[in-house]
Amino acid sequence: MIKVLVDENLSEHLADGLNAIQRPMDNGIEVVSMKTTFGKGTKDEDWIPKWGKKDGIFLTADINITRTKHLAELLKQNDFGAFFLRVPNKTSYWDRVRVLIKHWPEITKIITTKTKPFSYWVTPNKVEKMA
Repeated sequence: MIKVLVDENLSEHLADGLNAIQRPMDNGIEVVSMKTTFGKGTKDEDWIPKWGKKDGIFLTADINITRTKHLAELLKQNDFGAFFLRVPNKTSYWDRVRVLIKHWPEITKIITTKTKPFSYWVTPNKVEKMA
């Protein structure tokens, strides 16, 4: 079973919903939330190495992880598969959900076919490999 961790900035309810929606696909992917896996408010410095030792795939809207030198280094050290939701700041919760649902088939294909480490932007129009 491949587990995908959904960061707190996207809600544990979204994680539960994605897990329920994709479960019938029987593709070996389980979606879990940061809150239920590590507890609310867990610092990036704490969960990154722990999750890297497990499944190491996560979905977040926190693009600052890539901009913060020590966090970016932690991601590299732990061979993560990462999906960064990149939408305008004032995008509503429902519009964020729509973007993820629209691209979920492509995201799950990447998860099941690509070897970590990898990182992708998930935008309203496409899923693209980060440079």
